[in-house]
Amino acid sequence: MKRLSLILSIVLVVACEGKMQKMSNQELAAKNDECVQKNPTSPGKVTACENIRKECERRREQGNFAC
Repeated sequence: MKRLSLILSIVLVVACEGKMQKMSNQELAAKNDECVQKNPTSPGKVTACENIRKECERRREQGNFAC
């Protein structure tokens, strides 16, 4: 059962990261600002905000300073 939930979690994270790569700079910056201001504590929101942060860093490494 633990393996199934781990695999499902990995699949969801990868799917979310792919979706974020297609997100516009404005939308990504708005979501990043929301994460910074609200500082979420629920596991789902924390994971989403971590993925947003990673996408911001990925874009920054490419010279895109959207957030």
